[in-house]
Amino acid sequence: MGRAMAEAVLTIQLENTNGVQLIRVSGPLDSVTHDQFRSQLDPLVNESGVRLVLDCANLTYVNSKGLALLGRYQQICMKNLSFFGVAALNKRIMKTIELLGLSRIVKIYPTVDEAVEASLKLV
Repeated sequence: MGRAMAEAVLTIQLENTNGVQLIRVSGPLDSVTHDQFRSQLDPLVNESGVRLVLDCANLTYVNSKGLALLGRYQQICMKNLSFFGVAALNKRIMKTIELLGLSRIVKIYPTVDEAVEASLKLV
């Protein structure tokens, strides 16, 4: 039981590098952590002209609600002339995104470096 509790923790670390807001996400994005994720990302996403890169190397799980949120964030960022890139997803999450057709909406990059590089091309 103790192990399951520990796994339900989502940590989000923000780091600003050359004007790019790097958001490192660790743990699951599920019904338990969804509101926490939103409360931390909503203010960032709603700014205009920002460069956001979501580092998902340590993201263990995303439910459909979480994936829908990523799609929504992508659309908000496009309206705000911001950059929103999702990087370093594990194969399982990537497969789900492809099955849902979200890979056509969300900008996905194999590595954080590639996402950061792409964000800097935005003027």
